[in-house]
Order: sequence, then C-alpha cells, then structure tokens
Amino acid sequence: MAGNNIIQFSGNTNEPEEKSPSLSFALVNVVNKSKNHAMNKDLNGGFGTADDYGNSLLTNLIKRIKKKYVNLPIISFAFLQSILKNQGHKVDYFEGLLPNKKYDIILVYGTIVDCYNENETCKKIKQKFPETLVGVFGPFPSRNPEIFNSADFVFLGEAESFFMNDFSSIELLKGKVQVTVMTDMNNLPQPDYGGFPINKYRYIPAIFKKPFLVLQASKGCPYSCRYYCTYGEYQGARIRQRSPNKVVDDIVHLKKKYDAKGIQFRDPTFGLNRDFIPEFCKELKERKVNIIWGMETRLDLLTEEKLRMMYDVGLRNVNIGIETSDKDIAKKNKRLLVQETHQDKMIRLCNDIGIKVSAFYIIGYEGDTAETIRKTVDYAISLNTPVARFSVSTPYPGTGFYAQLEKEDRIISHDLTKYTQFNLVFNHPNFTPEQLNALLQKAYHRYYFRLGYFVNFVKWRIKEFLS
Repeated sequence: MAGNNIIQFSGNTNEPEEKSPSLSFALVNVVNKSKNHAMNKDLNGGFGTADDYGNSLLTNLIKRIKKKYVNLPIISFAFLQSILKNQGHKVDYFEGLLPNKKYDIILVYGTIVDCYNENETCKKIKQKFPETLVGVFGPFPSRNPEIFNSADFVFLGEAESFFMNDFSSIELLKGKVQVTVMTDMNNLPQPDYGGFPINKYRYIPAIFKKPFLVLQASKGCPYSCRYYCTYGEYQGARIRQRSPNKVVDDIVHLKKKYDAKGIQFRDPTFGLNRDFIPEFCKELKERKVNIIWGMETRLDLLTEEKLRMMYDVGLRNVNIGIETSDKDIAKKNKRLLVQETHQDKMIRLCNDIGIKVSAFYIIGYEGDTAETIRKTVDYAISLNTPVARFSVSTPYPGTGFYAQLEKEDRIISHDLTKYTQFNLVFNHPNFTPEQLNALLQKAYHRYYFRLGYFVNFVKWRIKEFLS
C-alpha cells in the first residue's frame, strides 16, 4: 500500500464545512472467474465465503448447483453508490469487469477468500491508470490492510461512514485511512443498484422470486460468538438499527425502481431490537407492500406469534445457526445454543406454515470427534430443513479464536484463500485436514442424497407454486 500514514478523523457526524468538488468514482466488485465454486463476498460478515466442499462426484454436483443458484450483490456498494451520487459525484459500477477509462477514484471491495486476486487487480488498475487513486474497503482489509499493498489507501473502518461524515478532500485518501465513527444506519440513503447485473442475482432454494436483491436493516451483534464470528468482531456489539419506516421505504424503492420481488436481509441477527419486528410488520401491512423476504436470526428471539406475523407480510426464509448439537462443545467454543425444545418447535412451525429454514452447522470445533460430528449430522437430518450448510470451524484473523490458536502455535496454514469455511487451517487434536474434509463431504452426501430430503424438497416446491 502506498504510504503508511494513519489519518484519524474526529467522528463529527455533521456535514463537513467544505465539500469535495465533483469527482468520478468507479466501484469495482472483483469476480474470480478461475474458480468452479460459488464465491459470495458479502457473506460471513463481509469476509466472504467460497463453497469448495471437496472433489467427489456428489460434492462437485452440489458446488455447480450452488454456483449457479446462489449469487448475492454486495450491499455496501449499493449504499456507497447512493451516498456518492447524492454528493454530486459521477459513479459507475463494475462487476467482473475492470474500468476502461480513467477515474479520479476507484474503490475495490476486499475479502479474505479472494484477497490475493483483489490485490493483483489493484496492481493492474494502477499500471493502466497510474494517476487514478485506488482504494480498498470492507471488513477484512479494515483488519488486514497490509495485504492490499498495491492500493493507494485502505479504509480502517466503514467506508460508508467516511464518505458520509469525513470526506472533504481527495488529499485525505492515502495510506491507512482510520474512520473512528461507525455508520449511522438510520442516516444511510436508500441503496442504489443502478448498473448492477440484477438479473444474475438469486438465492435459490431459499427464495425463488426474481428479481432478487438484498437489504440491511441493522448492524452489530452483542452475542459471545464474536469470539470466532466476523460479524460481531467488525460491526461491534452495539445494535445500529434502521427504523421500520425507512426499511419499508427501502423495500418500496427496490420494488418501484428494480421490480424486486425477493429480498434477503443481510443483518447479522435480524430483529434484535424487541419492538422492530412488530413495527416492521405493521408498516408492511398498512402500506400493503407485497414482497417475499428472508432474514438471518436466532430462534430464541422468535415466537409463534412473531413468525405468523412475519409470514403474513411475506417472510419465506429464515437462516439460523444451529452449528452443533453437543452442548459441551458449544460451551467450549463460547457458543450460546438455543434451547433444543424451542428450536425444534420453531422449525416445525416454520415448516407447517410455509417458511423455509436454512440451517447452518459447523464441524471441527474444538473438542469435536467423529462421533460428535455424526450426531450433529443425525440431528440435521431429523430436522430435515430445505437447506443445510455444513462448514469447517475457521479461525479468522482479528477474532479471539485466531489469537488463541496463534498463541498456541496451532495455525497450520497462512494461505488466506484457504479460509473459506471449508478447510481445516489449524492443528486439531482429533483430525488431519484430509480426515475432516472427508467427514465434511460425508455430511453433504448423507443429508442431500436421501429420499427424505427429496420428498420434502418436492413438497416445498409444490407449496410455493400454489401459494
């Protein structure tokens, strides 16, 4: 990275006294076309995921399906585009392509799963347009700016906040740009997806409706899983909530401008504020907004009343982290499990009324054995949710989990592109990386290639067709 100065900002949320002159911006979403698996850079707290489960015949089939049918836009680009346009700047968005003309500033989204390719992309841009300022933003570069040494600057903090509160001169964009205030979600403008390849986005089988887009109603998560989870580590424990009225305004905007019919919320834990869900549902109902939507949350935040209320206004998908069925392993890994009886009840209710559950599981936790993993997969099969995602316990740089393993000299791979959620990158007392990968592939085989899953999937499709 050109320069190593750290620029501190006061965090003053008032509009700067001197506005920057009109500038030209290019927003670049780098797409790694050499990979044969899905890579979604907005997932996993913005660190990104790369769904490379293994190379068996069946897992290769799942990978191809996932690559074709799961493709989400990066919500930060849409907010940034809106912020910059509102300030009078010229903005163009590029996805999978590089700018072919000179811009004043080019912003690249950085991730852990594609960091070397993204850094190389910055280098190529600088070689072609040496006078253009190239910057990198995102949760991962914010914690690991040194990796993006081909860029002129890297944001340490949320780029949206910088351009809303602190941007007064292009001279500020050099080295490590420290942003000391987090984004006020309620002050964000409506996301702008102009120039995005909207017809390419999908989230199947969770949401079949198209055009499909994403929104964000809140940031921040207070739970202890920030020990290993990138959401809480980067976004902080404080909940930053957008008002129900503004969130519904966002939905209406996406419907009118892009004909959106399906939306997935990118909140780490949707509905943490107790009053948000009832007020949000009331707003949708009173304004007669017709939309299919999904969210990610904890089941202990939900009740039968809330689920029925949300179903009535379009909720059709819930992402939940079950992770393990073993209470002792959960405790050892600082994971607060949902009470199993309540969890089972909520999942059965979702299945009965027509809300899909996408359940996420983690294998290779500290303390995991082949037997505890088998029991977790057995539990997943008993729940028989439309989507089950099995991943490998991964220590991400910046988390307490990574720091602990590094202190114990147990990190066995520093190749950051291996940090995909599907590779064992630390020394586990009970598994080699090859052994755990075999158990991962077995989990996918056992779950998806059975009659019970096929019958349930057909039932869901019929239910959707009739609704």
